[in-house]
Amino acid sequence: MRTDLLANAQQLRSEQRSFALATVVAVRQPTSATPGARAIILPDGRVEGWIGGHCARPSVIRQGLDALATGTPRLVVISPDAREPSDLTNGIVEVPMLCAGQGELQVFVEPFLPRTALTIIGESAVARSLAKLATLLDFEVWACDPLADMDTFPDADRLVPTLDALTPQLTERHYVIIATIGEYDEDAALVALRSPASYVGLVASNKRLATVSAYLTEHGASAEQVARLKRPKGLPGFVIKPEEIAFSILAELIELRHQRIGLLPTTPSPERATAIDPICGMTVDIATAHHTSTRNGQTYYFCSAGCKTTFESSPTPTASPHS
Repeated sequence: MRTDLLANAQQLRSEQRSFALATVVAVRQPTSATPGARAIILPDGRVEGWIGGHCARPSVIRQGLDALATGTPRLVVISPDAREPSDLTNGIVEVPMLCAGQGELQVFVEPFLPRTALTIIGESAVARSLAKLATLLDFEVWACDPLADMDTFPDADRLVPTLDALTPQLTERHYVIIATIGEYDEDAALVALRSPASYVGLVASNKRLATVSAYLTEHGASAEQVARLKRPKGLPGFVIKPEEIAFSILAELIELRHQRIGLLPTTPSPERATAIDPICGMTVDIATAHHTSTRNGQTYYFCSAGCKTTFESSPTPTASPHS
């Protein structure tokens, strides 16, 4: 049964998992790929689908992992005319086709990262305005308050009734805004700051922020945790309408989202051991290499049987075995 890659991609999206989607958009024969061929590249380097043979696959995987690390899509042009890999320029990366392949392959690689979740604690007028505006700005909106319901937060994607229920659900992709307006600021801050949430903001005056920070210190919060509690910079020092306060808060959160805060992997993917094919110069993934040869106690890795045969028929290696 043929795998439905787009259905798999949708499933990954629904699970808030990161992946890159590689789509062949153009080819110049001879090449084993065809326009429209697709593959999913996961953060650990695993691949589902087809994006060309052994000449193109490693390059596309590397570009997919880089796209996930930077959040930047790119058109990858794999061609025998390219002398060496280029930097990402104007959305294009050129990669040499170093092995037996003679055609050109153009692959669009697009990273898909989890949607940013804005968790709003409290049911104040500011909280309700935040939920309404954040929905328009494509945040996934969570509302947390004992009084929260769909009448209070009709735009929310998820309602969480208590702080205890919220605690295990917060992850790096969550930005938390405490809009309890003095009712239970301290309890909400303790919960949020002990979570992996990437941003924790308190809707309060500078004086109130200092008071809450002192309370947190007295009740066991670490200095690092207390330092994470922010008063959104967009907030002015005078009283304005709840909608305006919400708008100014979201301006700061949008900037964080543009920086991919909380969306990119907190730790890089493990380095995949590679070697250089001594015949064609192609980078070969050691863990998945099918063609190897040993000479003078040294193992060499090849992209294809042809390169291995050429190597074994020559008296001496032509390149260093490891990259």
